[in-house]
Amino acid sequence: MNCEKKLKQIRHYMVGLLAVWLFCIHSVPVFADRAFNDIEHSYAADAIEAMAAQGYVTGYQDGSFRPLHFISRQEWASIFAKTLKRTSNNRGVTSFRDVSPWALPYVQALQEESITKGISDQLFGAKHNMTRQDMAVWYARYFGVTEDTRSAGISSFVDQSDISDYAQTSVWLMERLELIEGDTNHYFHPKESVRRQDATLVAYRIWLGGDGLRERAKRLLGSLGDGTATMPQTTSQQESKKTEVDLAPGISQQPVNSEIEEPKKHRPSPDSPESPVTPSEPNPKPPVTPSGPNPKPPVIPADPPVLPPDHSSDFLVDEVVIKAQELVNQPETYPSYQLSFQLYNKGRPVSIPAASVTSVTYTFSDGLGIFDEQGKIAHPENIPATDSFIPVEMKVTVAKPYQVLTAQAKLIVKGKTPPAEPPNVIRSVYLATYTISEAATLDPAAWNMSYVFHNANGEVIAPGLLPSDLILRVEDSRGIFDEDGKIANLHLIPTVNSVIPLKITVESPSQGVLFTSDAELTVEPGERKKQYFAVSIMLQGSVTTVDQIKQARQLLMDHFGPNIKVTWAMENEFVFVEANRPQLKQVLAYVDQYGDEVGILAGYPNNRYGLPIWEARMDEWMYMYRYNAFNELHQSGTMGSPSVFESMDTDQYRKYLPKSLTSFTVNPEQTQWLKDHYRITSAMGWSATQYNVNGMYGEGSPLMPYWSHKDNPIVPAQGLADNSGTVFMNSVTIDPIGSRYTKDSSRWTLHPLDPYVTETDAAPQLYIVQQYLDNPYQRINTVNYLSIILDINALANTHNMAPIWENFVNHFPVDRKVEIVGVDGLKQIYESVAGSNNDHTEFTLMFRGSGIKTAMDSNNSPANLRYLWTENASQRIILSKEDGDAAWSIIDFTDYTRSPVPKMAYNLDGHTDVSYVTGRNFKLHPTAPLTADEIQRVKDRLKEIYFAEEVNYQ
Repeated sequence: MNCEKKLKQIRHYMVGLLAVWLFCIHSVPVFADRAFNDIEHSYAADAIEAMAAQGYVTGYQDGSFRPLHFISRQEWASIFAKTLKRTSNNRGVTSFRDVSPWALPYVQALQEESITKGISDQLFGAKHNMTRQDMAVWYARYFGVTEDTRSAGISSFVDQSDISDYAQTSVWLMERLELIEGDTNHYFHPKESVRRQDATLVAYRIWLGGDGLRERAKRLLGSLGDGTATMPQTTSQQESKKTEVDLAPGISQQPVNSEIEEPKKHRPSPDSPESPVTPSEPNPKPPVTPSGPNPKPPVIPADPPVLPPDHSSDFLVDEVVIKAQELVNQPETYPSYQLSFQLYNKGRPVSIPAASVTSVTYTFSDGLGIFDEQGKIAHPENIPATDSFIPVEMKVTVAKPYQVLTAQAKLIVKGKTPPAEPPNVIRSVYLATYTISEAATLDPAAWNMSYVFHNANGEVIAPGLLPSDLILRVEDSRGIFDEDGKIANLHLIPTVNSVIPLKITVESPSQGVLFTSDAELTVEPGERKKQYFAVSIMLQGSVTTVDQIKQARQLLMDHFGPNIKVTWAMENEFVFVEANRPQLKQVLAYVDQYGDEVGILAGYPNNRYGLPIWEARMDEWMYMYRYNAFNELHQSGTMGSPSVFESMDTDQYRKYLPKSLTSFTVNPEQTQWLKDHYRITSAMGWSATQYNVNGMYGEGSPLMPYWSHKDNPIVPAQGLADNSGTVFMNSVTIDPIGSRYTKDSSRWTLHPLDPYVTETDAAPQLYIVQQYLDNPYQRINTVNYLSIILDINALANTHNMAPIWENFVNHFPVDRKVEIVGVDGLKQIYESVAGSNNDHTEFTLMFRGSGIKTAMDSNNSPANLRYLWTENASQRIILSKEDGDAAWSIIDFTDYTRSPVPKMAYNLDGHTDVSYVTGRNFKLHPTAPLTADEIQRVKDRLKEIYFAEEVNYQ
């Protein structure tokens, strides 16, 4: 047995020598005497290096250790288990669903030994910061403390009342073992987070203590029955449930430094499977390095405790521990250096009574012959080189009762402490911004990256003390941020829970500072801006039935809820038919019950008839609508008279008046007439996109709602002087264009009711809608909306339309804030945000084709093409990029400020172009170069929307 003990002592000694050798061959060029480039001024530097040499802790790829970073619970589990050589391959253990794969074997190992239990049945709290009291609890459980162990004694910390009940015994034990300390005022701060350097120091002390430390803990716990503590007591079922988790109910994660409070949602995540750690002891004292076989934990020197007068001549003691502070290799300090020791009885420190002082003798010795028997330096010439160890032994002899106690320790030799550097010299930088919202919920103008600079002591440097020549650059391999840390490419922000790795370079020539630090941002959900879906339902002739009307609305209500509002757009042939009175009655019931809107459907292109015919048809519409819907107001012979409208413009009937126009294409005179006669100022029409019907061409207006120009409704008004007073909006924005901009492509997206689509499900349309709903630019858009015009009779009678539309509605994403509104409802929303002009109106959309080619060969939506459509009151810009291309191509630049605006002719022949196109456009000018002014306008606009990818401008 003595032989085995001797071999064990030799192994401990060799481990110490191996650690020194490993330090020498793994030094970092920036700090030749340290394994990491940022621990030179850490009070736990020696512990960090020793633990790194054993592989128990690791640093980062840039050579740093980040001693002041907090440590998460799963990171601490990794270090804890490695230090105690615990791992698990037992897949039968219940796995917490929030533990990273690299940490799972260590967490499971501690779970098997009941050292950790998690914060609930399924959650370990893996990325929560480790707290000081929970660190004590884990180790106390390792030493033998259980939920049934209850101590009557309490720790001596000033704030012991702040320690959670479940941790009181653990903190008491760890204090008695001298493994944890308080700050300079003896506060423990139980619920504060632990930093990496502090966690490593505690683990180092446990590692050095070895089996001897467990024996001391066993004796301390065994002494709980001698009057200083109560024996285990039976706890209630409710109390026992409380101890089944590691954390107290109100877990606090306040950082020690109040100047850099951590956001509530932030949780640090490890860089690699050998992830960093993070504990924290406020103002901790320098570590001491015990040595020798089976060394004891380091102890902070303290005044010996005073015992009550002992009238016995016996002096009871069973253990001695050398209290060896580090030896600084500095000759002027040698005369005052003194080795000391501490005596213990049953785990409690004791001092020598006056009556026994002459009966206790002690001697120090060391293998290098440095110290005399009293622990003073006798031969300084024998002191070894810096970072070496001096094995020290001592023997204590007690005369009565006679006993001899021995102890060993390893004394580390330190180099001369360098002079303190100015407190404003930057030694580390950290992001004070930990998270970023997903692109769809982010306001890029309001977001900024902020930083915290620390000096060599880990103290925050106040902004006013930073050097004037400070240069800070951000390197982002994903291209989201520019070197100033500002958002350059909003659309490149990845999905929620993704991590964006960054490198921050700090330079100050005046301080001689140049270093790079790693950082990361976690993408989190944000508050989404509300989105709107404008629905106009067409009622035509005598073919639309009451059941079709009910089914159309019920389908929407089943998915979106009853609080939807739609427009019922009725054409002349519908309101003329007396047999449609039940249908009209149903529409009016929806106006009463849900606030739906009545609209006019003028379903013909304006080259079918002149303005007088239009006026007559509108007079007929109002006259016959009143006749069949409100026959009690009917007056014969009043067709064309203002009295028809006026008879309904009362408190009782005003809500039933038409609020909007739904049409294929609209002429300025038509919308002006409706405004003057029926006060209609909302129009939705297909000519908002490029549209070709009956040989008439129209190059489309913006995607956004806008106040239209008085001479041309497909151009936004540029001011009050040319404002028509009518808000125009694009219909079917699930299909924003229908023209050919890119070779072999005419359909960028698909209308759910496209008659040329042969599929019977809405997968391609839903794919496009998802891109609208998750559009990365929606926070900078004035209004985010979709809109559609539905022919519910065609729905019911075309073989594939009904199942596609039903599939589309039923699978529309339910987790988005989408409100169904009518045409005029959308106009009111736009007006409330934009006001009475287009000055600040803008819309940007990025999307990809659905990959569908319809039965009509010219209708193709390539999946390998992405598009960026951006516009404001001044211009529309469209970019495209095929997968694999190095740069985006400009396929459209439309200048809305060109003067004069071409007035749209009322009667058009089949070949008249009513477009308003300048710059590059595939249809009219497919190869025309952009002017220098146009190129600059494109660049300026792309910068406004935080888009900085490479663009081919010619």
